[in-house]
Amino acid sequence: MYFYGTARGNRGRATRCGHKDDGIETVAASCQGSVVVNLWEEKGVDFAHVELQLWQGAGTSKVLFCGPISGKEVKHGEERQADSPESHS
Repeated sequence: MYFYGTARGNRGRATRCGHKDDGIETVAASCQGSVVVNLWEEKGVDFAHVELQLWQGAGTSKVLFCGPISGKEVKHGEERQADSPESHS
């Protein structure tokens, strides 16, 4: 296990683990849209991509954050890593 996620609803708490080679994705949605969070590791740095997305035709698409989970600035030459969650594949 490298990444860890939890969700809590009316049936209790559920957890999921993700390996650093595969990352982890979670989606939380309502009838007004969704929030998608992707985590992955690349070259020893953990990244997050947080985005509003459409859900059943409602909402908007907007990147809220994309960068190192630590909040540190990405070093020159590492910009590609934080462009999108798909860049780690």
